[in-house]
Amino acid sequence: MTACAGMRALEEKEFHLLKNVIYRESGIHLTEMKKALVQARVMKRLRELKIWNYKEYCCYLSDNYDREIINLINCITTNKTDFFREPKHFEFLKEAALPAFEKAGRKQVSIWSAGCSTGAEPYSIAITVFEYFRDKKIPDIKILATDIDTEVLRKGESGIYTSDEVGSIDQDILQNYFMRGVGQNSGLFKVKDFMKKIIHFDRLNLLNDTYPLRTVFDIIFCRNVIIYFDVESRQSVFKNFYDYLAEDGYLVMGHSETLASLTNKFYFYGNTIYRKVVRDARSAC
Repeated sequence: MTACAGMRALEEKEFHLLKNVIYRESGIHLTEMKKALVQARVMKRLRELKIWNYKEYCCYLSDNYDREIINLINCITTNKTDFFREPKHFEFLKEAALPAFEKAGRKQVSIWSAGCSTGAEPYSIAITVFEYFRDKKIPDIKILATDIDTEVLRKGESGIYTSDEVGSIDQDILQNYFMRGVGQNSGLFKVKDFMKKIIHFDRLNLLNDTYPLRTVFDIIFCRNVIIYFDVESRQSVFKNFYDYLAEDGYLVMGHSETLASLTNKFYFYGNTIYRKVVRDARSAC
C-alpha cells in the first residue's frame, strides 16, 4: 500500500456510508454538521492502518467488519468525564437513596453505570457508597459499568488515572481510595483493590434490542449519553431501562437531558433524576 503525500478529505459518499454504519451499530446520530468531526476522528485510525483515503477505509471496514467496527465506534464516541461530575447526583445518592435502602434493611444494592466511559462515574459511585457506610454495616454492593468503547473500558478496569484526572477529588478521599504512584509511576493514581472488587466493567451496546443482564438494578446512571441518540433510539433505551429497574428504582440522567415527551414509564423526582412508574397489574390492557 503506497503512502500518499497527504490524507484525502472525506467525500460525501463515504461520510454517508460511515454515519449510517455508526448509527446502525451505536445509535449515534451524526448530522451533516458532524462531517468534519468524523473526518478528524477517523483520520487517526486511517494512519494506524496506513490507509490514505476514506474510500479505501470503507472497503477495509467491509472486509473486516466484525473486528473493525469496534475500532470505528471507539473513534467516534465522546468520552468527556470527571470524578463527581454533576455533584448533586452524588448528594442524592448519599442523602436520599442510600439512607432509604438502609432503612428498608436492604442486604444487597445494585447500581448500573451505563455509558461509564473511563470509569470516573462508577468509581465516584463506589466512593460515595463507602463514605456513607463508613461506620455502618455495609450491604452487598454490586456496580456494573458498561460502555460501547473498548478502549475506555480497559482504562476503567485498570483504575489508573493521572494527577490531572483526579485533580477535582478531595485530598482525604484521594488518600483513602487511591494509591499514589512512585518512581516511574509518579504522577499516577490507582484505585485501591477493595473498591475495584465491587465494580464489573463490560462492553454493552445500549441500542441492542435486549441486554444480556440478569440483574434488576436499584439505580441506573445514564448521564450525557442519550443526547447522541435520535428519538426512536432513546425510546428503545428507556424501555429497556424500565425493564431492568427495580420497582422502587431511580434513573439518573445528565443535566441537559430529559424524559419529557419520550416516555411515561418514569416520573420526575428532581435534579434530572426519575423514578420508575409502577403500574397496577389490574389496570393493564
